[in-house]
Amino acid sequence: MYIFPIGTVVVLSNAGTLDDISYNMFEPNAGCNSYKKYDILQTIYQNKMMATRKKTEPTLQIEYGYLNIFDREYRQIEHFLETVDESLTSFYVVDFSRGQTPDSLSYVSNDWKIEIKDTRLYSTTTNYKACRAFVKKGSMWKEGSVIAITQNSSITVDINTYNYGALSITDAADGMVYPMYECHALPNSISNLKTTNYVQEPVNILSNGGWMRSGNVSFVSKYRV
Repeated sequence: MYIFPIGTVVVLSNAGTLDDISYNMFEPNAGCNSYKKYDILQTIYQNKMMATRKKTEPTLQIEYGYLNIFDREYRQIEHFLETVDESLTSFYVVDFSRGQTPDSLSYVSNDWKIEIKDTRLYSTTTNYKACRAFVKKGSMWKEGSVIAITQNSSITVDINTYNYGALSITDAADGMVYPMYECHALPNSISNLKTTNYVQEPVNILSNGGWMRSGNVSFVSKYRV
């Protein structure tokens, strides 16, 4: 399972891997924006009446904004997109624009029951809306599939089957829960990250040297939302 931009997720670890390189999660520092994209045909007739027709179900567009990220962070994004052949292979993207602070968290049969007042973005149906949730506090996180929903009250997340991420339920109470969608990258997204300043330090994946970059990377959900 791939999560952008850390790669293959690991059991009980906050890091992911790509070609045996370990990567940590970092949020888009210039913000995240998401919106539904509708595909509606509109026809206006001579008598000014309008006919409308839905061509396809709506999908979600997610845009990550980056401002002066370090070269090592750019290389991580580049490595990830190369691994999934940019827009050919789907992967999971966290919608950081739609986070909520849980009212409470508790165990239900070794899974997490997360109480939130707005559950409309989540679904227990595979390939519809956000059928996975991502809970994050600082650099720690936990994710899992949504297996039960009480409307506008709670979601129950299966963190037991695969146990990806190392965030504990105690720490998660002060964190945020985000919807996570299976997506494709939009073609040539990496070209939007342009060089800005140069940092005079060693250039490698452990230091901050090299060209900084700013821009955005965009994604579209694979399934209807």
